[in-house]
Amino acid sequence: MLAVFSITGPALAQGAAQTGSPFRGRVVAAPGGSGTPLKLETATKKISGTAGQYVKLPAKITNTSNGPVKDAVAYVSLVEVTKGQQAPVDLEDWNAHRAITISSLASRQSKDVSWSLRLVKGGNYTVYANAIVRGSTRASVGQEVLLFVKTKQNLNPGGVLPVALGIPVLAGAALFGPVFIRRRNLAV
Repeated sequence: MLAVFSITGPALAQGAAQTGSPFRGRVVAAPGGSGTPLKLETATKKISGTAGQYVKLPAKITNTSNGPVKDAVAYVSLVEVTKGQQAPVDLEDWNAHRAITISSLASRQSKDVSWSLRLVKGGNYTVYANAIVRGSTRASVGQEVLLFVKTKQNLNPGGVLPVALGIPVLAGAALFGPVFIRRRNLAV
């Protein structure tokens, strides 16, 4: 089974220049090619959820070389593709695991990995699983996974409502409580 993946962004222009083909918006390469001994496969083509939820991006990393590889690092990239808002996304806000390290993979050995993403903002996104081996000149990029995040309507964002109502009530009790008690004691 040979999967095909697309390379986008800076690697796209680099790949087009190296192959001599005109830029047509997408360069396709076989996993494990282009100077990297790793192949990445994602188990899904689409992920969806509501802002505030966590979703998982599972992937399988395979050493396609004839020898072992050491010190591989796997990570995810996230790009917002919502019309008019296309931009890379800082994963720190999305609480994604920074990176997964793989100390060693024997020839043709695979390892299942996954990342949890906390969905923050509604919109359309593309997620990529990436991996690179120490000493390699290029990272392997898995298939693009479409991510749709539904906006969550929250009438009480961050638990503000109890504070917004509670502070005036407590302040009123603190200010008018002693006056009420004093008038009550004078009336008796």
